[in-house]
Amino acid sequence: MYGYDGDDVIDGGAGGKNKAWGGNGADTFVTRDSKGYLKIMDFEVGRDLIEFCGCASTRIEMRGDNAWILKGSTVKAVVVGVDESDLTMDFANGIIF
Repeated sequence: MYGYDGDDVIDGGAGGKNKAWGGNGADTFVTRDSKGYLKIMDFEVGRDLIEFCGCASTRIEMRGDNAWILKGSTVKAVVVGVDESDLTMDFANGIIF
């Protein structure tokens, strides 16, 4: 899935293992409480957001060079090339920035 120049909303949909590129702009990547996860290829810390619809993430952990976002033991998103310490989780609003 690809965004374009400008601020995009990229929805991972109802399941599967989807790769997403936001492109230029302040993008919002959406993941849902369904099977599968969203692999975010170009997350820009301080600019992009990850929104959780219907699920609350419980933790972020590093695996290799990527931040993995999990609900229990289920992967909801993988943020490629981003350190977990660079991400802020807002549990009340269901977002990571």
